[in-house]
Amino acid sequence: MSQIDVYNPFTRELEFSQPSQTFESVNLRINDAQDASYYWRRLKPEERAEHVMKALDYFRHHRPDIAQGVTREVGKPLKAAGEELDFMLERAEYLCRFAKDGALRPSRHPEYDDPSFEGRIECRAKGVVYIITPWNYPLFCAINGTVCALLSGSAVVLKHTTTPSVGAHFENAFGVMAGIENLLINVTVDFDVSARIIEEADINHVVFTGSVKGGRAVQQSVAKRAFNDVADPFIASSLELGGSDAAYIAEDADLEDAAFWAVRIGRLHNSGQSCCAVKRIYAHASIYDAFLDKAQAIMEEQKNGDPMEESTSLGPLHGGEATLNNLLAMTQEAQQDGARLLCGGTTERIGVVDFLKPTLLADAKPNMRVLQEETFGPVLPVMSVSNDDEAIEQALNSAYGLTSSIFTASRQRAEQYIAAMETGTVFVNRCNFVDARLGWIGQRSSGNGSLALAPEGLQAFSARKSVNLDPSKLR
Repeated sequence: MSQIDVYNPFTRELEFSQPSQTFESVNLRINDAQDASYYWRRLKPEERAEHVMKALDYFRHHRPDIAQGVTREVGKPLKAAGEELDFMLERAEYLCRFAKDGALRPSRHPEYDDPSFEGRIECRAKGVVYIITPWNYPLFCAINGTVCALLSGSAVVLKHTTTPSVGAHFENAFGVMAGIENLLINVTVDFDVSARIIEEADINHVVFTGSVKGGRAVQQSVAKRAFNDVADPFIASSLELGGSDAAYIAEDADLEDAAFWAVRIGRLHNSGQSCCAVKRIYAHASIYDAFLDKAQAIMEEQKNGDPMEESTSLGPLHGGEATLNNLLAMTQEAQQDGARLLCGGTTERIGVVDFLKPTLLADAKPNMRVLQEETFGPVLPVMSVSNDDEAIEQALNSAYGLTSSIFTASRQRAEQYIAAMETGTVFVNRCNFVDARLGWIGQRSSGNGSLALAPEGLQAFSARKSVNLDPSKLR
């Protein structure tokens, strides 16, 4: 049995240590969650939404403790951790509103001139949803699946091993609602036990947010499950994976606004450790130099440091030396291939940790590794393009398909860009912004096209049931 240790990314001190729970012990709790779902699904969606709304008060009452736990375990600046919690609550409240407004009501189908036909498609609870969440946005990513599953009538098994304090808070908040216990159980398990949960346990859906490598492992376990003697062998998976998201700064863009969004929010938020961060920029040749000046100014005003200090804008890289060395290697390779280093590209030691200074690369070329691979840190390559068509061509030059963005004053140009993109989300004059009112979708290597959030997200976490009636024979 492996030991699960979580270290503070800034102090390197041990924050959490526990042996992985065994599959046998977790499986017993999953059976309890199935029992809980049986009673929970009997409530109307509107009633479930009321109970979830009340449960959210837990996070408000424990906001300081939760934010500090995230900072200690992830390295996210304390202010940003508090903001993540606030936005998490806003997102959850939207989902509850969708449930109250009828997102899970049956869809009724017209009779098409057939008086003997009456039909509808209903949403029903799946049972137990297994949710595996990442470290970079432990509150955001957990709430997406958790609340959608609960509102749809299912119970939740939550694996939050890299940020165990968050998992514990989620169980405290959602574990008991409407007098029903075990509606959400938090598990601390290693990779092998997690794989067995997918392959053998009595679950009905799996949600994974993380790397492409991790997504492939989940899909492999889902496939293995189909050959096992389980009640529900062909479960669905929801995968939201990595990205190498492109932003196009068009010739008519508001450069001040575009630089703030694409660089400060898009690239540097959470020290660049976001799946939907802007990881490559294509700027029109006519505004290229002016944009680079603004981008460099934003990069150089950032402050690495202790994430507990209010003045810190960038915390340590969660992946430590391995991530740091990979980013440095990409930067050096790009320079060797002709890119210009405008700032950064070096490290600074603060306390016991080496930080990467925010790094801006100009004159990037299409096949550079820094443009093709996902860069999980404050490194931004920028390439000049001569027109909209070239920008679209380069934006599409990626295996990923999570988000893309364009900064322009032209509705026509924006719509042309939107139509050409092959990503789950296209932003116009903003980026790196997950809105609960819209679906969150990963395409290509960024996911399997499953949908979370939005009213449709509640339906995506539900099973469907077609009802076919002959009303002429009913009283």
